[in-house]
Amino acid sequence: MKQLLLAANDGDAGAQYNLGVFFANPLDDNNHPIASDRAASIKWLLEAAQQGLPRAQLKLAEAYAHQPVGPEGYVKACTWFLLAAANSSGTHQQRARSGYAQAASKLTPARIATATARARAWKPQSHDKVSSTSKGPVWRMR
Repeated sequence: MKQLLLAANDGDAGAQYNLGVFFANPLDDNNHPIASDRAASIKWLLEAAQQGLPRAQLKLAEAYAHQPVGPEGYVKACTWFLLAAANSSGTHQQRARSGYAQAASKLTPARIATATARARAWKPQSHDKVSSTSKGPVWRMR
C-alpha cells in the first residue's frame, strides 16, 4: 500500500486509479465487509481521470451516477461518461454509453447541454497541474 500511495502521489495515473477502486470497495480480499471511503475514492479517481485515463473516467462517472449529490452529480456523471466513451472502445465504451443514457434520463435538456459543453471543453492535465484538493474536473478550452 505504501508503494501504491507513493506512486499515486507522484502522479502515476494507474496507481491513482487503483487507489480509487480500493477505497470504493466495500469488501476485503476475503469478501468480508469493510468500510469504504467514498471521498478518498473520488479524490484518486478524479486525479487519474483528469490525466485522461479512460478506465478512471468511467469509474468516476459511475461513482457520481450511483450516489449523486443533487442534479450536479448527474451532470458530472454525464460529463465523465461522455469522456470515457470518447476515449474507450469495446465493452468499456458500451458501459460508458449506457451509463450516460441512464444518467442523462434524470436531467433536463439544459443540464445535458452543460455536461456536453464541459466534455467538449475538457482537456487532459498533467499531474503537476492537477490539484489534490480539486472538487471536480477542470474545464479548459482547447
